[in-house]
Amino acid sequence: MTDVINDAEAYGVEIIPAAVEPGQVYWKVIRVHHLTPEENNGRHHIFLDAVDEEGNRLYGSLFTISWDGGSDTVTIEKEPPEPGANFPMWKWQVCSVEGMGAPSDRVINLHTAHPDEGPGNTLFHHSFAITYLRTVAEEAETPAYSSIRGRVPGGGGHTLALIDENDVVQTQVVGVDEQYRFTNLSAGAYIVRDQSDLRVAGPVFLNGRDDAVLNFPAPLPSDRVFSQYFLFANPALPETQVYLSLLADYLARNNIPFGFQLADAAQAQRVSLVGAHSQETIDALTEAGCEVEQLPLDPSDLLSALEATA
Repeated sequence: MTDVINDAEAYGVEIIPAAVEPGQVYWKVIRVHHLTPEENNGRHHIFLDAVDEEGNRLYGSLFTISWDGGSDTVTIEKEPPEPGANFPMWKWQVCSVEGMGAPSDRVINLHTAHPDEGPGNTLFHHSFAITYLRTVAEEAETPAYSSIRGRVPGGGGHTLALIDENDVVQTQVVGVDEQYRFTNLSAGAYIVRDQSDLRVAGPVFLNGRDDAVLNFPAPLPSDRVFSQYFLFANPALPETQVYLSLLADYLARNNIPFGFQLADAAQAQRVSLVGAHSQETIDALTEAGCEVEQLPLDPSDLLSALEATA
C-alpha cells in the first residue's frame, strides 16, 4: 500500500477516503503538498497530477474542482516538468478536488486565506500540489490507536462516558488533577459526557491513528447556557465559509459552541463575533448581558489573536 503524504494538514486540508470495495479501481490521493514560499512565488493555484502504479502520468484523466456555488473540470494534459494540470483559486474561494470516472478520494478545504510566510506565500497567495494514483483497493485495515484527552474544570471525581454513535464505549473517573484520557480508539465520531452534570465535550472525528484534545467548558451560572459562543456572520457569504474552515479545529479542540443566530448567542456569557456584524447585533448582545468582543476580520490577524489567548 502506498503511504499518503499530506503536509498541508496544518493548513486545514483534509483527505476524505473514497468508499470502495476490495478489488475496485479508484483514485487514491498519495500526496498533498503546500508549496513553500520558494516554490510558490506568489501564485494561488491547485496543481494536479495523476499517475499509474509505475509512476507514469495518466494523460486525459479528468478531475472535478468544486466550490460553493460552482465547479470546473480540469484535464491532465501538460508535459513534465510542469504539473499535469493547474487551477487558479480566487480570494475567499474554498475548493475540493476529486477524480472522475471512478470512485475517488476527495481533498477538501483548499483555499488561499492563510497568513503571510514571507515573500512567495502571502495572504491569498498560497498554492497546493495534489497527486492521485489510479490503483486497486486493498482489504481495509481497522487501526485503533487514536486517543482523546482533556481537562474537566471542577470535575475531579466525576465519571466520564465516551460515546460513539450513541453507545458508551468507555468510562473513567476524573482524577484530582481534572485530567482524563481515553486510548485505543478506532476511527469514528466521539463525544465525551460528564455523567455527573451532563456537560459534553465534542464531537471529534478520529481516523484510528490520530490524537485529539477535548477540554470541557467551565460550569455555567444558572442564567447562562454557554460560557462562550462564536457568532458567525451570514453563512451564505464566502468569507464565512473561509472563517469556518480556519476555525473548525480551534472550536472543536476547545469545545466552543458556534452558530449564526443572535438568539443562541444571547444565551452566552461571552460572545466572540466572527466576520462583520451590525451595530444592532452588538447592541442586542450587550443588552442581553453578554460580554462582546469583535475578532479581527483579517484571517491572519484572527489566527494570531486566538493563538495568543490559547
